[in-house]
Amino acid sequence: MSNDEGLRLDEFLAYKAELEEKVQQFALGMKQRVAEAEEVVAELIERLPAGEAGPSTDGVAKECLPWSLRASAQDWQDLAGWVDWLGRHYAPQLHLRIWPCWPQHGGVVEELAALHSAWRAAAEADADPAGAGSEMAYWHQMWLWPTVERIRQNYMFRECETGHSPDRPGRPTDTEALEARIAAAAEERRRRENARYVFFAEAPQGSTPDRPDGLWRNEGDAWEYFSLLDWSWHPAGDLPVPHQTLRPLPADDALALAADRTRWVTYWAHYADALAHHAGQPPTTVCRRRRSPERVYDEAYGPDGAWEPTTAVHDFFDPRPSDPPHLVEIAAAEAERLLHELCGAKGATDL
Repeated sequence: MSNDEGLRLDEFLAYKAELEEKVQQFALGMKQRVAEAEEVVAELIERLPAGEAGPSTDGVAKECLPWSLRASAQDWQDLAGWVDWLGRHYAPQLHLRIWPCWPQHGGVVEELAALHSAWRAAAEADADPAGAGSEMAYWHQMWLWPTVERIRQNYMFRECETGHSPDRPGRPTDTEALEARIAAAAEERRRRENARYVFFAEAPQGSTPDRPDGLWRNEGDAWEYFSLLDWSWHPAGDLPVPHQTLRPLPADDALALAADRTRWVTYWAHYADALAHHAGQPPTTVCRRRRSPERVYDEAYGPDGAWEPTTAVHDFFDPRPSDPPHLVEIAAAEAERLLHELCGAKGATDL
């Protein structure tokens, strides 16, 4: 290959590389413009059913309303007069001017209101003979031009040079993403809170760590038990149960056990007596027991559609009563089915 041919090949390869780069840049730019157009169309479609109902305060606490929603008519007039004075007095270059349609742009209104508030504070301080006299200089440097440039750069307002172009509000928050983030933050707070504790499952003979009689945790010498009555942790002072019945438990396992409330409840189908049960008669109601460290709590589902304290469980297991009811242990799902069948109750086993 001659030198001339080598040079022509190098030039061609350089031209080819440059062309490929420009094509890629063009394709990337088109992709971005298509994405922007799709977002604008989606926003317009979302706004069509409801129309424009004016400023909305959805999700904004009343005590934290933006300036535009708490300003009086006079406040608006004062701001407009000041903005007009600003344009006449400073006469900025065209690309820094505030277009007359600024009241119709929510973000621009808030920016100008904040700028006006800062100007008033600086003007008052500058007028004080005892002041150092630098407040207005600071306002010009830190607030005036940065705010004006930000308004022209960041808002749809810059499209209004030849006529007002309405704002295209951002799309609403993804509620699923929001709920997932809230849940993740709550989980992280729980993880950090529980990192300082050592957890134990109370598992006497006949119980196992995955089916314990109770949950305990300690921090140093301070012990707490998990109440099965209000589903929260309570201080216990000195450990009131035999230490040998406690089995160390990872924090995640302990919290999972605490969250599974039906695990701690025993349900029974309640029959008038043993003869009624053996005769195939239906149960009269459902009883349940929660054996919490502070006390044992027995309830029966009453005719008023609510759980009420009962002695039926005690009477069944105590041989002394002459005519005790008859109880048959059942699972939570069967208890729910029975209560729905007997009383029309739904969600009665939810704790």
